[in-house]
Amino acid sequence: MISESTKAILAGTVKEWNKFKTEQIKLSLVANDIASIASRVILEQLQFLKAQGTEVQCETVDAMKILNVPITVQPIIEAVFPNSKASVLLKCAGAARTIVINPNLSISAGGNPIMYDQLQRNVPESFAANAAEFVRDAFLNVARGGKENPAA
Repeated sequence: MISESTKAILAGTVKEWNKFKTEQIKLSLVANDIASIASRVILEQLQFLKAQGTEVQCETVDAMKILNVPITVQPIIEAVFPNSKASVLLKCAGAARTIVINPNLSISAGGNPIMYDQLQRNVPESFAANAAEFVRDAFLNVARGGKENPAA
């Protein structure tokens, strides 16, 4: 028979594990949503470039390319008990940006951090500008001959 003190030790372990898993799930959902928002912003920017006669593919967020080199927008979850970290990686050729998701759900993506709920309502100029700088860097890297886009 398990004693009360032993049960308390094990119950504490279960409580910490459940807290970790809940945080991991929450951050995964947020990272996926931010990746979706970032993809839509990049798609809009590529559509602008295409209207300017630039060779980009921008029919859907799943098939974005600059000069035939794919753009990757990938949510990243680093979960090692007891901590979880989340970010979104933007990558194309040699260009890369990381959008950091802080534990308090503030987002660091160029400029001052913004709150996740604010980003859901309206994309701030600093977020869009960070994405535009990524698109510019990606375009220039590809134009200079950078074709690689290895998986992160």
